[in-house]
Amino acid sequence: MHNWVEINLGALKRNYQRIRSIVGPDVSIAPVVKAEAYGHGMIMVAKALARLKPKWFAVSKFSEAIRLRDAGITTPILVLSGLLPEEYDEALARSIVPAVYTMEQLSLCEAAGKKRRMPFPIHVKIDTGMGRLGFREEFFPELLSKLKNSGWISLNGVMSHFADADDEESSFPLVQLARFRDFLNLLKNSLNHSPPFIHIANSAGTVRYRESHFTMVRPGLVLYGPTSFAKDFEPVMSLKARILQVKAVPPGTPIGYGRTFIAPESMLIATVSVGYGDGYPRALSSSNAATHRTEVLIHGKRCPVVGRVSMNLITVDVSRLSEPPSEGDEVVLLGAQKGSIISADELASNAGTISYEIYCRIGSNPVKRYIEVEEDLFHSEAPSSCHSEGRSAEDFPEESPR
Repeated sequence: MHNWVEINLGALKRNYQRIRSIVGPDVSIAPVVKAEAYGHGMIMVAKALARLKPKWFAVSKFSEAIRLRDAGITTPILVLSGLLPEEYDEALARSIVPAVYTMEQLSLCEAAGKKRRMPFPIHVKIDTGMGRLGFREEFFPELLSKLKNSGWISLNGVMSHFADADDEESSFPLVQLARFRDFLNLLKNSLNHSPPFIHIANSAGTVRYRESHFTMVRPGLVLYGPTSFAKDFEPVMSLKARILQVKAVPPGTPIGYGRTFIAPESMLIATVSVGYGDGYPRALSSSNAATHRTEVLIHGKRCPVVGRVSMNLITVDVSRLSEPPSEGDEVVLLGAQKGSIISADELASNAGTISYEIYCRIGSNPVKRYIEVEEDLFHSEAPSSCHSEGRSAEDFPEESPR
């Protein structure tokens, strides 16, 4: 393989257990596996986490929930963006639960439940300040009346979503928590009971606001690696590639498209088999006009990317390596190698984006290798060469290149 994405399922499960240690044994966990589990491969991630017996999985779309069901996942599934009108009947039949945030959706749930002669379980979503999906305060009386009087709707959960829980300087999460509690009090006074699953905490809420745990949390980003508010978590995704050629170039040699980088001195340049067509951001290109944008790991050492990132190739300055690399040597663009780390946060900062996008872009690479590694490579000094002990993408047809 010229380049591939490596997914460490051992690290994924350890991250889940870290979340369990944060929330304690009495709070349910709903891993968010939407958008191909942030690029990590939804089916393989869900199958690995299912062994740890989470109460729910959370996805964005009904089609994602169907894929999980078709793959044999029997855990309850919450569809965060709700359902389209034509999806309600099958959702009820296959135990797929929607987030509900409009009166029209409540009516569709009621109709589907009545048709099948079984109550339709839902999680009601409240807008506490995100300004996207959710019932606003002016709809609370109508909502509570509907919930109280419908015989075909089963209120299984109440939820909301933080707008900026990752911002250490913001006090707005406390405002949202107060609004959420106000609704929960209204609900309890109206129905004389509370639903079993009450949740507002995303990854940042889970880590930073213990008071936001209620009865369930919905971690997404921290499942997949460290971030600014959760630095102790392990990276799960790596992007690796091979060196195709190493060549010495004299001063004045242009490197790459547009000749944006001109060698200022004699240099040793390695051409690596990866580019923006493989999910590596073109924004990581560098020129003589500015300090290099980013680095890769070769032999455990950081080497700068020079010139433009093209569709399937990048060029790297390896002049300062004590041992020159060879064709075929492994290059790590995201992940760990011999104790050195390039994190998604670092790449995101260099590319002017966020780690979520880095994961999704790199995770679009169709060649994935799934491995189980017992030790924490993020914190250990051991070389990250254990991928050879894992299973390749060919072992998992649903994740193999088409």
